[in-house]
Amino acid sequence: MIYFLIALFILLFYYSSSAKKETSNHLTYDEYILEYGIDSKSVAIIDLFFNKRNLSGIGQMSFLPVSSSVAIIVPPIGLALMAISSPLFINGLLIRNKYSHKNLLVALEYYQNNNLLSNRFKKKINRILHNKKLDEIENTNAERYFALKEINQVSSSNYVMVVK
Repeated sequence: MIYFLIALFILLFYYSSSAKKETSNHLTYDEYILEYGIDSKSVAIIDLFFNKRNLSGIGQMSFLPVSSSVAIIVPPIGLALMAISSPLFINGLLIRNKYSHKNLLVALEYYQNNNLLSNRFKKKINRILHNKKLDEIENTNAERYFALKEINQVSSSNYVMVVK
């Protein structure tokens, strides 16, 4: 058990030191969009990488520190939670590695040079683009609905009924 905790703290230290290095050397989301966002697919690639890296990876990794703090307070429950959250932590590390800034640059350069998506990301990118199109259609329909509703309100207030 003690070996597990030592390995865990080494991983946490490695992750925290690598996170500090990454933030200083890499572009932000907006900088990626300005530099590499030539069309909707390249923007979707950037969205995919940042969402997976920042939401999925960090979200899965956040359970282990919480469960380790519970282990200090209530050891039996905390150890059980640590056993459950440790694979999530490792999966979060793998996701952050898979969707790293280096791999983002490789994917963007591959797309810009070949004008093709890699098989690895093709379904995900197409799903993102499809969802964006659906969102645009919903927004357009909502705008039309509110415009028609406003026209109906104006025309009904201008309509005067004459009774003889």
